[in-house]
Amino acid sequence: MPIYGDLSDLPLHLLLQALMRAGQTGSLTLRTRLEEITLLFDRGRIAAVVSSDVQLRLGQMLLQLGEITEEQLEQALALQAVSATHRRLGELLVELGFVTHQQIKRALANQFEEVLVRVITAPDATFAFVPEPAAALTDETVLDDAPATKLILNAIRRADELTAPIQLATVVPDPSVLDQLVLEEREVLLALLEGNRTLRQVVQATGLAPEVVREVLERLRAWALVR
Repeated sequence: MPIYGDLSDLPLHLLLQALMRAGQTGSLTLRTRLEEITLLFDRGRIAAVVSSDVQLRLGQMLLQLGEITEEQLEQALALQAVSATHRRLGELLVELGFVTHQQIKRALANQFEEVLVRVITAPDATFAFVPEPAAALTDETVLDDAPATKLILNAIRRADELTAPIQLATVVPDPSVLDQLVLEEREVLLALLEGNRTLRQVVQATGLAPEVVREVLERLRAWALVR
């Protein structure tokens, strides 16, 4: 029986844990204002992640990890398009000898954690779980509950970091520091002055990568410009 709801009423980590413990098979669709994500479950295990964001798809994730080339991805996608039955991209890449099962599992883990961070930090997210018959999937390409649980906890930690408030210092001990700021430091400080108070908001306002913003914030804290 399908189940629907708001993640404000049922936190995502509790929903995932319930589906895994019950050994459910089916599709869990998560919707935010910006994207739609589907997690495919196989007997309580994460079997695949499908996102409306092209950058979060398996092929792109493997490219970002440096596991495959553009040419290899195009070859696998072309083969997938002409297959009589729908073939999973990961299985085709393994059959073609471009990656190993372990590389597919690592990319799936990255996908899973990244989409969790996005959904946890998104306002007004909803879910819909639809049970489906179990598919014949190899154990080498699914995430068991133990690694999945670790990824869920890490996603929660990252989400907390993204939404934690950043405070500007009320008094600058050494105003001359302001003249020494490089471009990225000025951009982050300006974003904070404009009212962006979380890491996620600063990233969106500046267009800088999260890891760059983190490094800049650490420097600003060392200079006592933010708290």
